[in-house]
Amino acid sequence: MTLEEQIAELTRAGSGTLWELAGPGFMLLAAALALAGAFTRNPVFFGIAPAAGLLAVAVRQTAPHIANAVRGLREGVKQPGAVEISFHSWKDAESNVHESCRGLISMDGRPLWEMEFVTPEHWQPREGNYPVQLVFIRGVEWPVVVLTQEGLLYPRLKPRKRQGQLQ
Repeated sequence: MTLEEQIAELTRAGSGTLWELAGPGFMLLAAALALAGAFTRNPVFFGIAPAAGLLAVAVRQTAPHIANAVRGLREGVKQPGAVEISFHSWKDAESNVHESCRGLISMDGRPLWEMEFVTPEHWQPREGNYPVQLVFIRGVEWPVVVLTQEGLLYPRLKPRKRQGQLQ
C-alpha cells in the first residue's frame, strides 16, 4: 500500500465519532459483564469483563492520537526531520512474545521525542535512521504523524521528551 493510500485509509477510518464512543462503550460493556456475572453467578462473564476493560483502556490511550493524526493529515504543518526506528520485544507472564515499534524523533534545533508507534497494518518499518516529514498541529507539542517514504507512523502513547541528538 502506498503512502497516499495509507493516508487516505487513516483519514477515512479515524474520522467520525466511533473512536470517541469506543472507549466508554467498552467500559460499559465491562461493567455490564461484571454485573451479569454477579447476578447469574456464571464465571464466563467474570472472565470476559477484564478483557473488555483492557480494551477500554487501550482505546482510551490510543484514540486521541488517531484523532490528532487525522487532523494533522488534513490541516497540519510539515517539517523535515529524522527518525531512528527500533523494535523492542518482551515476554508476558504466559511467555507470549510481544514487540513494539519505537522511534527517536529529531528535529533541527528541537529536543528529541521518544515515541512508541501504533503498529502499522500495511507496511513493515525496518530498524535504522530515516529522513521524514513530521506533521504538527496547534495545541500538541510533539509530531502527530511521521511520514516516511514507505508509510506513516503515529504515536500509540503520549511521547516523551528526550535531550540530545541522534547519532
